Amino acid sequence: MRVGIVYKYDSLNVAREVADFLREAGVKAELHHIPTCSLEDCGIIVTVGGDGTILRTLQELKNPPPIFGINTGRMGILTHAEPGDYRKSLLKAVNGELEVEEFMRIEARYRDVELTALNEVAILSSAQARLIEYEVVVNGRVIDSMRADGAIFSTPVGSTAYSLSAGGPIIDPYTSAICFTPVSPFRVGWRPWVFSGDREVVFRLKPLRDAVAIADGNRAVEVEAGGEVVIRKSKHPARFFRVESRLKKIAEKMRKLR
Repeated sequence: MRVGIVYKYDSLNVAREVADFLREAGVKAELHHIPTCSLEDCGIIVTVGGDGTILRTLQELKNPPPIFGINTGRMGILTHAEPGDYRKSLLKAVNGELEVEEFMRIEARYRDVELTALNEVAILSSAQARLIEYEVVVNGRVIDSMRADGAIFSTPVGSTAYSLSAGGPIIDPYTSAICFTPVSPFRVGWRPWVFSGDREVVFRLKPLRDAVAIADGNRAVEVEAGGEVVIRKSKHPARFFRVESRLKKIAEKMRKLR
């Protein structure tokens, strides 16, 4: 089996240790500081970093293999182990003894550009401290319109990220849903929306000023005033090795933020 190890810049020593451990176990392991689409040919991807390293890796992969995350970051909601206790679980993953679970990603299309995100697609004003005006259309019906700094369209997994900081709900990661959370809306008493994952959601920007759509804080595309961004569930989910209790882990991480 070929294992790709993706590491963040300050975790090279841990990544080398992981590679040596796998090679001693008879596994072909290769190090990647910058993830590329060639990782799709690996049987497993091991990330050494935080949730951001996983998001950065998934940006390059249309149909990703299962991911095993070793946390050297802050939150580590998506990761599986710490640098001191990964060996037993990682060997189980390599030997096919750990179950693989899938989590939905979303796609955002603007003209001929498509962005894919595990956490969220944020659409923000291109001009600092200037509002944009937009409508949110679901299956052809306008369900909301407002002036705001922007909008966040998140997955259930991404509901604990940028959407949460903007006032969005925490959603069970095993559901199929798209959450719309406004960013600093010019309105009293606003509420986020949670749509079924099979809905097509359209962000319709009014011809006031330009915006920028950003997927997981990585890839971006400029959206011209009057443009539309179509958001829908991706056909290619992210795959992770199952942890004992992901909901419990999320709850524990959220308590640390209080």
